[in-house]
Amino acid sequence: MLSTRVPPGPAGAGRHGNRRAFEWDHLGFLLDQQQYGDVVRFDDDLYIVNSPVLAEEVLKHTNTTYAISSDLLGEATDGSRASEDLALWMRARSLAGRGLNRTSLRAADDSLASTVVRHAETWRARGRIEAIPALEDLTAHLIAEFCLGPETGSVPDRLARLQDALLPPTLPLPARWHSLRKRRLQRAGRDLADEVSYLIRRRRTTRRDDSPSVVADLLNTAGDEGAITHEGATSVIVANLFAAHETTAAALAWLLLLLDRHPEVHQRVRDEADRELAGRLPTAVDVPQLAFTEAVVKETLRLYPPLWLLRRTVEEPTELAGYPLQPGQSVAVSPFALHRDPHHYHQPTAFNPDRWIDRPANPLPKYAFMPFGGGPRNCLGTHFATTAMTIATATLARHYAITQSPGTSTVFSTRTILQPHNLTLDVTHRPHPPGHRPGDRQPTTSAQPHDDQAARCPFTGTPPSGLPQAPQRT
Repeated sequence: MLSTRVPPGPAGAGRHGNRRAFEWDHLGFLLDQQQYGDVVRFDDDLYIVNSPVLAEEVLKHTNTTYAISSDLLGEATDGSRASEDLALWMRARSLAGRGLNRTSLRAADDSLASTVVRHAETWRARGRIEAIPALEDLTAHLIAEFCLGPETGSVPDRLARLQDALLPPTLPLPARWHSLRKRRLQRAGRDLADEVSYLIRRRRTTRRDDSPSVVADLLNTAGDEGAITHEGATSVIVANLFAAHETTAAALAWLLLLLDRHPEVHQRVRDEADRELAGRLPTAVDVPQLAFTEAVVKETLRLYPPLWLLRRTVEEPTELAGYPLQPGQSVAVSPFALHRDPHHYHQPTAFNPDRWIDRPANPLPKYAFMPFGGGPRNCLGTHFATTAMTIATATLARHYAITQSPGTSTVFSTRTILQPHNLTLDVTHRPHPPGHRPGDRQPTTSAQPHDDQAARCPFTGTPPSGLPQAPQRT
């Protein structure tokens, strides 16, 4: 028989007692909850987990004891274990995951770095960029080309429109506007799915026998064998495109800001790229030799995980650390809070990439580091994202000087994922990196810079004295 105990929590943890405090300061509120223990009562419907062991218990039992009750667009979905749609989705998802593995990344050769250079040259031509839109455009092309091949049609543009449609309003809207916003969101989602569906089908006839395989090829083969439907293949690629490009862009934005704030770390990244790459563009095969750069990526993801809060709905009566849970209640896990737990990290708010190189004898609990979630619904693109970020960081650090624009101020944004808001960057060529001889050509691209008005308008404000280590209450 289930007990009637309830976990501790902040004062006023009634039905809606903590929602105002949470909305006032999302991240600060989550950090404050660690003082109450491993399970914290937010209100009658929601508990917060502060333990890696309990986070693993919740996330590993997603699709059985716990469920995801809405899709990426916020639409209600049947995530129960009895759902036939869920079984088909998980099959397609597993197949797509095989296409995002290490073997496929090695076959991509230097195409990821070439795409980075192509975009960075347009940034350099502008001189100043708004970080998040520019990086989302880059990562949209990176993941689209990897999933669909070099011909990505209008997928990056449609991803951007879907991203714009998904952003929650900054101010309360009249009721009639919510239905209009929902229709706009659904239309943007359909447009993206239609384009992806077309490109998957087209890939069957346009792929050369000697061209590297992409995720769409694997799903087409599975479809020919009757393992999945074309709709399932389209759905899982859309989900990966949408999730991977936004989270990777946010993480890269934090990383570039951290390198600007820590010039000694920036120089070590450059020195490693100069030493290991000998003037060529990096590939996935080079990543093991770019150990410090990869450590910078991991430390950035630790401090600023894009998925700052994960939520699961209880499917069946259960207990968590002895506290009863009933169907309809929810459990939330915050990677942001877990990554800053002093029980698992020395000086948890410090930016210290060496913590990932000089590891202690006792390893971290598995779910003490989970920037892309965990369990059966973890992000399929985890390895792709970390590899792409490592390649992008080495490429940009070696060939470009990227600094925060003077007179601008950056703050935390948690409207969707964790992003640096109001971040603008100045981009120039790095003057004569080691191994560069006078007369050698800098990286070039045939692409012409487009007239991006948003990227040309720098934000103004007081220059910050340093990167914020944790959100500050106002």
